[in-house]
Amino acid sequence: MNVALYLRVSTEQQIEKYGLDVQHEKLRSYCQARGWTHVTDYIDGGYSGSNLNRPALQQLIKDIQAKKIDLVLVYRLDRLSRSQRDTLSLIEELFLPHHVEFISLSETIDTQTPFGRAAIGILSTFAQLERENIKERLYTCHQKMVQEEGLWAGGAGTTPYGYTRLARGQLVVNESERHHVQRIFESYLELKSVAQVNKQLQAEGFKKLRYQRLSNILKSRLYLGEVSFAGEWHKGSHEALITEELFDAVQQARQEITNPNRMGPKNKTFTGLITCGHCGAVYKVYNRRITKADGEKAYESYYMCENRKLPKTHPQKCYNSRITREALEQQVMAQIKHLQQLNQKKYKTDLVAFKRKLKTIDQKTSKLIDLYTDGQLAKKTFQQKLNALTEQKQTLLQKISETEAKQKAPSAEENSTTLDSLVKHLIKNITIIDNTLDITWNN
Repeated sequence: MNVALYLRVSTEQQIEKYGLDVQHEKLRSYCQARGWTHVTDYIDGGYSGSNLNRPALQQLIKDIQAKKIDLVLVYRLDRLSRSQRDTLSLIEELFLPHHVEFISLSETIDTQTPFGRAAIGILSTFAQLERENIKERLYTCHQKMVQEEGLWAGGAGTTPYGYTRLARGQLVVNESERHHVQRIFESYLELKSVAQVNKQLQAEGFKKLRYQRLSNILKSRLYLGEVSFAGEWHKGSHEALITEELFDAVQQARQEITNPNRMGPKNKTFTGLITCGHCGAVYKVYNRRITKADGEKAYESYYMCENRKLPKTHPQKCYNSRITREALEQQVMAQIKHLQQLNQKKYKTDLVAFKRKLKTIDQKTSKLIDLYTDGQLAKKTFQQKLNALTEQKQTLLQKISETEAKQKAPSAEENSTTLDSLVKHLIKNITIIDNTLDITWNN
């Protein structure tokens, strides 16, 4: 008999009780006791069981299809897969059609027996449930780390510049990088250019950083001693490298540099979106130089009907009102805020309904398993109903995820730098009639 031993651990499980050495020792001992000598190892180290995209498993599948394997032996069912659908698919559509027996050592499951085959469906359901519970526990753990303990929840491979990551996400200042981070912020206020900052600091003896990394450093509140989770910032337990005054000054400078209205008619936020309610021509952005009350020279941006600004290009001049960029943005943001408030109420109602349905599906699944375990339900009927409930659950989970994502979308009360993305995402057209804005929203 040609026996295939399949072993798998995720990265985190290397140090747990289901490590590769433990699995291998027990499986080899079992083969020796049964007198099986033609044994081949298929090992996936550091791979998740949530899908079948694993090199050793793919090779095992090929060898089974080539009729090189008579029996597959695993230590636990969830070593093969944590997905109920994938587990049943492998057994029902691969192992059994190719006359390959399957044994799970820990659960004493053997597909040579009817009970063993029936138990597969039940146990794989719990394997998938465990995976979902692990994901939820990890999310809660990271949330607690950040919100309650002020720890950094990023991966070890992405430790932020200027710090060293200790156990459990504790950050301590990297003294060799401290002054570099401080000079990055200070230099930007002087030079107003990321590329020039990099060039200047290299001349001062600091190492060169990638443009994107420098840009990310300049906008990260981590250097104020804060940590983030799910897009929100909280007080961290690590030392800040810069003052809040310096950080705010840099953000203001970046906004001024990236604001296309600071010099000349470069604002593209509403380009092609505004039409005149009187003549149907487009509204375009223009700029004029003004003198402030304190005598300082500045630019003022405003939107005007093209037919009013350039009447010679149209049959008849239009006299529809013009509007300053500031006034336009204030009115647009006010209407976006109102729309988002309405949407938030809808999202909240939808989530309550989705979660109520999810609870009902879980209750039905539990009852279905009880009926099957008690012998009141045929295997085929059980699998059909279980698959249907699983699909319904996945659809609901997807809807919940999408709705929660919409709830976390940038609001109109956030920094005005989000205006461009909000307008592009939400607005189809703006019609100006005198001093009134009529907004047509995207569906």
